[in-house]
Amino acid sequence: MPGVEDWTDNPLDVIQNLIDQHGISDNTAVRDYFGKRLQHKKALSMIPSLNDVALHNLRPNCLVKYRCMIQDMFDPEFYLGSYEVTDMKSKQTQMLSGKYKDVADARAHQEINIESDRNVTMDRQTLYCVPVPGESDWVKTGYSSQNVQTPGASTSNPHVRSKRGRDDDRDQGVGDISDQPMNDIDTNLVAAANGGVPPSDTEPKRNRTAPSAGAAPSSSVDLNYPLPGETGLACLVKTYDDIDSFKVNDVVEFIGILSVDPSMAQFNAKPEGMEEVHPEFETEAERNAHAPPPSLVPRLHAILSRKLSHNNPHLPPVITDPDFVQALTTVQSEIAQIRSELLSILEHAVFGDSLSAEYLLCHLISSVYSRADMMPLGKLSLNISGCPAPSQDYSKLVHCLVSGLVTQSFLFPLTIENMNQMKLSPAKDYSANRLRSGLLQLSEATQLIVDETKLQPGQLNPDGLKNITALGNLIKWAKVEYDFNYHTQEFPTNVNVLVLSEGESLLPKDCHTKLEKRHNPDDLRSYFGQLDARLTDELLGKFRVYFTLTKQLEYSISDDLQKLIQDDFVTARKDNPKCMTVDDFHSLLSLVRLLTLSHCQPSPTLDLWTRAKQLETERRQRVGPPRTTPV
Repeated sequence: MPGVEDWTDNPLDVIQNLIDQHGISDNTAVRDYFGKRLQHKKALSMIPSLNDVALHNLRPNCLVKYRCMIQDMFDPEFYLGSYEVTDMKSKQTQMLSGKYKDVADARAHQEINIESDRNVTMDRQTLYCVPVPGESDWVKTGYSSQNVQTPGASTSNPHVRSKRGRDDDRDQGVGDISDQPMNDIDTNLVAAANGGVPPSDTEPKRNRTAPSAGAAPSSSVDLNYPLPGETGLACLVKTYDDIDSFKVNDVVEFIGILSVDPSMAQFNAKPEGMEEVHPEFETEAERNAHAPPPSLVPRLHAILSRKLSHNNPHLPPVITDPDFVQALTTVQSEIAQIRSELLSILEHAVFGDSLSAEYLLCHLISSVYSRADMMPLGKLSLNISGCPAPSQDYSKLVHCLVSGLVTQSFLFPLTIENMNQMKLSPAKDYSANRLRSGLLQLSEATQLIVDETKLQPGQLNPDGLKNITALGNLIKWAKVEYDFNYHTQEFPTNVNVLVLSEGESLLPKDCHTKLEKRHNPDDLRSYFGQLDARLTDELLGKFRVYFTLTKQLEYSISDDLQKLIQDDFVTARKDNPKCMTVDDFHSLLSLVRLLTLSHCQPSPTLDLWTRAKQLETERRQRVGPPRTTPV
């Protein structure tokens, strides 16, 4: 069996051998080979992560993993999937694979026959990926702690290594590896020119170690992160399998081969007589967007991928995993204590208001589970009014608490300036042929906190009106309109929105509650600081697992309780139709569902239905009849 270093440090050698055995058109053998070796947690922890390890500490063409959100999907890319090389000494020809790499390589004594009829042009999908927007620090730390720390590694070319005996190679399933240096050409350059037909005047060899002088400086590269202040590595991920299964805003973990060849960079100035580096791009803006310096935006050729149903590092990524089921069983056995302690923490954050704490808990575990026509089901957008003045930074303190509980979150100050100047909805940039991100391009299960206490009187410009409409559509319909200039396209989203305001919010909401303070602290920072001693690592761990599990639970209502609920609705309508509208009934059904999930139960009980009615009655008495929102 190959050692770890064989298939992690030099995966291209293994892939070439597998393709020699199974052919170029089927990737099953490659996926099975690496999938089998990475099915155990220990093996997966040995793979360095682009989320944690600096590029200069990674060897080119090594196996890496990357946790990200798909921000954009580029047009399919043509490349040399298979190409012929000639041994200049023996004059024998050989077919090599161009898969999982950006440059077609040949050894010093070989020459690439770019005009060979045996060359095969193929296509692959390129995804522009960014770190998960708003990912909490504890999530980053949790994933990082699961990885074996990668020491400073050489960034020199890994192709040079000691020869192994033929018997060893045969036993390990890896072909004989020459220790001579390689010569390379850009597979995209050859395949994309002239519509995928290799041009006759293309330079057959390119020096891999050529300096990247002239590469665009970092200040000129727009990494296109959705949220301001985001850090981390963006990456161009090239996929070969299940291309249609990916969509924008998916959170995915890719495992593949790192490519940081400097020849892939777009040069600002082209020396006289030198061929265009990327002739397939029509404008300079498109070249800068699609071919940024790999030192800033590396390429990853995906071998394996998995969409993450959640982003909690303390739980298995697959909900059918026995460890996931065991975690659910453990939480259910301790649910009374966990829920009581969590409500106590939330009560403290809302100044002792137990009603608002109940609704805040239900809001935090809410999630769109289905859609009936245009109506998203399961969400509970919440407006808490009566919040302290903006000078006390109440919203920041609430966000600090919430970000320690959920996997992704962002605090957005709702000001006239932000509305007029920021871009909330993504828009297509046709000159760069890319999707310009907006603040509302967020992944599933992101918690968005809108600080309306910052809002002051002012005039919204046309962009501000578009932004306030976009924010309202996100809250009400759980969708974001992407602007394609000539038309807009709606993308469904699953983002929780909590609006903190002094008076009732001008934005839409599913539920509005007004704070009734039992405590009136003079110093909010000290008041929230009292939670530090209570929020131990152990307790935080339980809360974080709890929030993830409750979002994954299946929910159903028994026939008997369903009939009882229907009878309640009919009786209430008879007594006073204005006090129980269809919308009111729908809100009650949503609330009892969330109360049930908050107890980690799959089905409600009569007591929970009664509790939901009590909460709604108390809330309505407090806030009065709902008003029509202008958005």
